[in-house]
Amino acid sequence: MSPGRVGSILGSLQDGLNRLASIMIILHSAQLAFPLASAASISNNAWSLVASGDLLGDVVTTNDSRAQALWDITRSADFAFFNMEGQLFRDADFTGYPSSENGGNNDYGNVGGGPTYDPSQASLLAGFGFNLASHANNHVWDYGFDGYHETRNNLEAANITSAGSGASLAEARNASFVQRGNTRLSLICAAGTHTPESVAGDGEPSDNLAPRPGVSALRTSLTTVVDGETFANILRIARAQGQSDLTDDVAEVTLYTGQSPMFWSSWRRAESNETTPKLDWNTNEDDFNGIIASIRDAKATSDATVFSLHVHESDLGAYDSIIPLPPASTVPASYITNISRSAIEAGADVVLVHGPHHLRGIEIYQGRPIFYSLGSFTYSLGLHFRGVSLPIEWDDGLITHTEFVDGTVNRIALYPTIHNQLTNDTSLADRTMPKLAPPAEAQRIFNYLQEVSRPFGTLISINGSTCYIHVSQ
Repeated sequence: MSPGRVGSILGSLQDGLNRLASIMIILHSAQLAFPLASAASISNNAWSLVASGDLLGDVVTTNDSRAQALWDITRSADFAFFNMEGQLFRDADFTGYPSSENGGNNDYGNVGGGPTYDPSQASLLAGFGFNLASHANNHVWDYGFDGYHETRNNLEAANITSAGSGASLAEARNASFVQRGNTRLSLICAAGTHTPESVAGDGEPSDNLAPRPGVSALRTSLTTVVDGETFANILRIARAQGQSDLTDDVAEVTLYTGQSPMFWSSWRRAESNETTPKLDWNTNEDDFNGIIASIRDAKATSDATVFSLHVHESDLGAYDSIIPLPPASTVPASYITNISRSAIEAGADVVLVHGPHHLRGIEIYQGRPIFYSLGSFTYSLGLHFRGVSLPIEWDDGLITHTEFVDGTVNRIALYPTIHNQLTNDTSLADRTMPKLAPPAEAQRIFNYLQEVSRPFGTLISINGSTCYIHVSQ
């Protein structure tokens, strides 16, 4: 995109957010003036990344000027990313079958299914500038191996590089690489939220067990920590189950419900007098270490490294599909912040988290951005879905543009998007497509981002048409 086109689009910000709104994240409070030069014009050691969230609705062509302006932004970057939340195949030609575990409505053995998209939509995405995709999420295995395989092949056919899934655990964890100009970028993707059936495995040759295809999973377990009085009631339930050997001084109890450990629940007595229950999240050590090792190895052989993580969980397990959106649902589970920061320490330049159907906060950690939820890229659920009214935040999205020069962050611009919230007209062909948010909606999203980013020391001050984030050092 020419500098004049950039100036035309971004210049309108200074006229009252007439076309779009942008947050400029300025490290150390340094101010940059519009129009902003492209990365390539600043230094030969520069690269830029546009990132979006979940593909959760059909990709269609549209003449909407707010969508067209968005594609100018995505095409302006060296790399552009989205999460492939569903399958890419033609329904009429697909000969496979739905998995017994569905990423959206997991009733274990029901009819199954999940979101599917025609492969032509991958070509549209490539035309919009997208060349990176995560293929590690809870919908990868909705149609078993055949669906996974078709989707990977169709992404590749559209020249979109994916990561996070593979024919074995090693392949799923490995980075994928893309070369643009002088920059070799590595992409590593993993899923904390996934179906059990989708977890990739190494196999065991000595037992004639072949590697298992699937996703790079970050498996977790959690323990609910409660006060002494509540724990005493849990202890009584455990004894009623037949755990008669439990004494009054035990500090942790497991309730066995169902045949599989995944249905069991772990409870712990709080060590102090705190009365507010909390969740203690734990990650599988092999998964955690394996993912971090992949990031470290990828960084050693690339100029830029991006880590993508698909998760849904909040720190207290708060339900996020009620109105108003509970503030607790915007707080990432502790395991998410732990691995995101560890990824930066291992060499990741950017961490992209997606999965929640709403935005979460932004953290600058060791000079690198962590986006704890980018929301939905495309979005098909609307404000009412299956008889349920959904929070307006589900219709919000975010497009980020991160620019690196000589190994450091030069700027990060955030573009709030909406989908169909202004009309909620389900007959519109482009209702699923992101559009740059108009002034009122952009201001609401800015205010929201201020609130959810503050716990990470990221302070957003709004000044007219531009928002600045001052990073606590």
